[in-house]
Amino acid sequence: MFSKFIAKAKTVKDCQYGMYHYFFEKCPYVMIFKTTNYCWYNCAHCCENAGSHNQRNFMPESIITGIIDQAVQDKDFSRVVVFTGGELMSAYKYADKNYVSNIINHALSNGCGVDIKTNAGWVNFPFAKTIFQDIENIVRKRSNIDDNTKELLDFQVSLSLDRYHKNALDNDFQFIEHFANTDIPGVEFHIHLNSFKWDRDMFDELMQRLVQSGIKISELTGYVPGKTVTLYNLNQNVVVNYTETVLFDGGRAKNTKNTHKPVAPEFNFMGDDMESLIAFDSYGNVTLGENFGENISTPWCNDDKSLKPLETIKSELSNNIKNAEQNFLRQHQKLNRCLAFAGNLFSK
Repeated sequence: MFSKFIAKAKTVKDCQYGMYHYFFEKCPYVMIFKTTNYCWYNCAHCCENAGSHNQRNFMPESIITGIIDQAVQDKDFSRVVVFTGGELMSAYKYADKNYVSNIINHALSNGCGVDIKTNAGWVNFPFAKTIFQDIENIVRKRSNIDDNTKELLDFQVSLSLDRYHKNALDNDFQFIEHFANTDIPGVEFHIHLNSFKWDRDMFDELMQRLVQSGIKISELTGYVPGKTVTLYNLNQNVVVNYTETVLFDGGRAKNTKNTHKPVAPEFNFMGDDMESLIAFDSYGNVTLGENFGENISTPWCNDDKSLKPLETIKSELSNNIKNAEQNFLRQHQKLNRCLAFAGNLFSK
């Protein structure tokens, strides 16, 4: 409780000095594309309210590539792109079959690192073979066969490993086993497993099953800002890292046990590495942050549905942060006046 009070006080001070919009304007940013809000799962913990009840709409490919083309000309762009959903791979059934590979290759060809997020619920679907082949082709295209040593790609697939996703352990096992047994010269493929601390046993079981299937696993030490991490090398073909994240109370997750509510949610749009998260969605909005907090957003399209210039989008987001800072301060000052009035009333 005391830590929340300290965080609240710090937020008040930061708002007074306009620090949030200042950092947004000065710090690098990562671009996230929530390509669709459709998903064949309806997980109780979903912060996006994604599910099979949503329309099968996808961000137009031309919009995504157009935004990337603008971003790579921007000195503040971190050159990191995340493709997610809903479920990104549902495009293989409900959109152009080349949609996923096209947007990934466009980002990579423009010098961006790419992370795609999927629940791997498609591994037994009829089009799974096509997805595996497309990912292999992307990896092969990035391989450096002139070097005797294998390089870790700037292309990553993130898989969900938790109790909320149906058959997550089996699905992730099939995905990882496939690529651990796929030798692509000159490159190691990066797979990120994302979970929660109460599901750590699922990761341990997954590693055991991979060993039992004949895959050789060795541990490595990697480095991220501020800490070291353990990486797992599988058959010298795949590098796996495992992280445990916080479950925020957006979307349906607010009804789920163990959810966390930020102290000042409207300003939690920046990662530990001081990079802002700018998320474009299939509804036509750009929102700061990925899946938690009160929305600070603006439309990415004009009234005629054409794409706004990226500089205009960034300017509108910055102005909305300024407004949110002022609103927060007004609410805080109003609350203080009420508390002071009540204190004077009861002291008499």
